[in-house]
Amino acid sequence: MAIVHGAPEDKRWAVRLLTTDFCPWANRFVYWLKEPVGWFVLATVASVIVGMYFAPIGWTMAVTLATVIAIGMLWPAIAVRVVTCSLTAAQRQVHEDESCELRLAVRNRLPLPVWGLAIEGFLDRSNHSADHTDVPTVALAFVRSLATSTYRFSIRPQLRGRYPDGDAVLTCSFPFGIWTAKRKLNDLSPITVWPKVFPITGQTAMTGRRVAETGEGNRVGRTGDFIGVREYRQGDCLRQVNWIATARSGELVVTERSGPQCPSVHVILDVNHRSANPAELSDRIRVAASVMANLHQSTVPLQVHVGNRRIPVRRGWEGFVQMMDALADVPVDGGVDSRTAIPVHGHASITISSDNRGDVTVCICDPSQNRRLSDGHTHRLIRRDRGLATQCLAFWTEVRDATLVA
Repeated sequence: MAIVHGAPEDKRWAVRLLTTDFCPWANRFVYWLKEPVGWFVLATVASVIVGMYFAPIGWTMAVTLATVIAIGMLWPAIAVRVVTCSLTAAQRQVHEDESCELRLAVRNRLPLPVWGLAIEGFLDRSNHSADHTDVPTVALAFVRSLATSTYRFSIRPQLRGRYPDGDAVLTCSFPFGIWTAKRKLNDLSPITVWPKVFPITGQTAMTGRRVAETGEGNRVGRTGDFIGVREYRQGDCLRQVNWIATARSGELVVTERSGPQCPSVHVILDVNHRSANPAELSDRIRVAASVMANLHQSTVPLQVHVGNRRIPVRRGWEGFVQMMDALADVPVDGGVDSRTAIPVHGHASITISSDNRGDVTVCICDPSQNRRLSDGHTHRLIRRDRGLATQCLAFWTEVRDATLVA
């Protein structure tokens, strides 16, 4: 598909003249010039013309250039076909910016070493535009002859998704770099990159109407019957501290109580891509992943809506995998035509979207709140330029007492 590149309107006419593609339909006829070998072919043709009509030195230049072209194309083609590669990952799921260990086994059947091998299209997707050239997943400077070599290395995936999202290829452009030979790599293990999850201190204040001793989804609360005592954890409020037990042990001890059951919370994520910057959608998904992980860890029953998909989240690790896989499946460019779910009336819901500036907006609807004090809706803005980790850490307002205890 042809892509038209236009300069911004505020630039001068000369800049627009030099940077605008006026004939996108003709690109397919000149794509071969993207490889340096195309220019070598043109130079060879020019040298032949010089040798035929002007000077004999043109023939010398033509032979030299033809030799460079032959070696520059023949050797990479041989290199990618005589080696057998196997790429496996130590773990099948990993979060963004987390270290991922890969194992690459390369068997060279030639009696000569192979230089300049690289694997592209496996874990090299990023938030950059389509014109940005991604760095290969792995590149090898040297592979021994008649041997099987094993390499272990760690990389940090930058963007969520299921990899490889296309064809992973083995490439080589040694020795001159004028042409790149490619061969599809079949022996590899897929890997799922989940969005980054920021830690959130404390718990949500949304509560249900059934006591914790009945029904599913029970969790420890702060207002029910006395259960016992435990060590202080970050996020415990001041009134939970058991000062008598604290004086005896010398360390902070809090009173453990039962609490009301949390309602089934509908988490609605808007995946419509309204901006030309994919990083805005990625930050929105990271905030959603952090909120979902915090609620799920607190055993809050969840109904997750990702675009027009509805996912009843199961409990335990299986439910966590459900949520992260659903977020990893969101395309890089979002879903322009996907319809965002509407909050269900009478149910607690958290809607995560973006404003016109690209900052993340969170709307929390809690029908159990006292309507005399609030309208049941709480709006929060998470600025992308102020660090998502710091803002997510204090997402729930209940953690304000933690600083007083410390």
